[in-house]
Amino acid sequence: MLVPRALSAGRLTSLGATRGSCHGPLRVGCGVTGCGYNKRMTEKFRTTGRCTVAGLLVAAVAAASGCAARQSANGPAGPSAGSPAPFDVQLESYVMAQEALAADNFDDARAALESLSVMADPVTQPLVRSAAGADDIVTMRARFKPLSEYLAALDLPQGFARAYCPMYDEGSNWVQRDGPVRNPYYGSEMLTCGVVDAAPGAHMDHSPRNGGIVFMAPDSFHHIEGTYPEPGVFRLYATDNYREPVDVGTWSGRAVLEEDYDEATDEFIEVTAIELVPAPDGAFLEAVVGELDVPAEITAKVVFVEDFPEERFDFIFAEYSAAAADAADTRTSTVMTGAPTSVPLADRIRPPIPELTSDIVSAIAGLDQELQELIGRGAFAEIFIPALQAKELALALNDRTEDLSEQEQNDVNIAVRHLVRAAWLLDWYGDLGNKQQVSGAYDVFGSAAGEIARVYGNNP
Repeated sequence: MLVPRALSAGRLTSLGATRGSCHGPLRVGCGVTGCGYNKRMTEKFRTTGRCTVAGLLVAAVAAASGCAARQSANGPAGPSAGSPAPFDVQLESYVMAQEALAADNFDDARAALESLSVMADPVTQPLVRSAAGADDIVTMRARFKPLSEYLAALDLPQGFARAYCPMYDEGSNWVQRDGPVRNPYYGSEMLTCGVVDAAPGAHMDHSPRNGGIVFMAPDSFHHIEGTYPEPGVFRLYATDNYREPVDVGTWSGRAVLEEDYDEATDEFIEVTAIELVPAPDGAFLEAVVGELDVPAEITAKVVFVEDFPEERFDFIFAEYSAAAADAADTRTSTVMTGAPTSVPLADRIRPPIPELTSDIVSAIAGLDQELQELIGRGAFAEIFIPALQAKELALALNDRTEDLSEQEQNDVNIAVRHLVRAAWLLDWYGDLGNKQQVSGAYDVFGSAAGEIARVYGNNP
């Protein structure tokens, strides 16, 4: 299950999210009854799981300024001829600029910003004019950030969503239409870098619809389900972030059955690949792959929109995919009367911390073995639990280094940092279903776990 999150610098709070969230949605306002400028603050989620105080102060100041501006424009005398346009109208012009920047179109972005500057409220207008006055797209993107951060802290109308990129300028927010990530800061260089904080109900269901394996696309919008219903038949289905079916009639791609690694180019070269063909009604893509026995390993490489990046999804089918109805019947038949209720996800990823340091180290080693087993059988969507549990245990070691030498303390601190970051990457890449990225992140995780075991093995 994927809930939007960032890998290192920060993240947006997901509405209704439980996994990886800090303290839930936070609103900051001026206290004026009926004021439409109450703010919903975005959280910055770091490896410690704390919110940033600076972010709260920015939101509070923005709230006070925004409320004052709104009351001034709509006071007892009524709005003047130069009153700002309604907020949703302003957002439309802003999003035109955001989409133009995502498309690397400097001229269209400037035109949209100039249009917005005419209708913007007194607080927003200086930010808009600063971005519109940029001489090049790099400068415009840098100046677009303060405007975007301000707007992202407001209550957004239906159809708009906050988005967050953890890489640009140590983490940056923006507003876009509720849909696939379209990064205005990087454009075509990293168009889908980021996460979308969608409306309530989005990303809350990641169960298969056709008995297959479900991954989250890097655009944080599409759910991709691969199925192997019978020998030789591979099908790929897609749903949106509310799990409504997506017509894939215009999509293209390949089912890759074999690849070779080229050390010279550090790339995988396709040896056997079969075209994915859309069904007549656009319900799925299909490839006839030959009568592969299970477990069957099939990589889908798919282009959602022409000229957009190709996305990779690695499926390992331990058995043939059951039809959705059959899968539901199986789940129902295995429910035990009087079985305990499931453990909340937040508790599952925060294990109890043992009192003995040696037990913490042993627990990390056990979770490392569990990760290896899950990755080996392609259960990428399940690796986030042992990865994040190991992260919590590793962080607890920061307070257990007093008996180590100075060099050993340094070694443990470095290993813990590497393990924590790798755990977040495993969480993210596991949802995406990219075996190469998962394997790369695990290499870092496994090395860090081994280093922890080495240091404490010398100090039982």
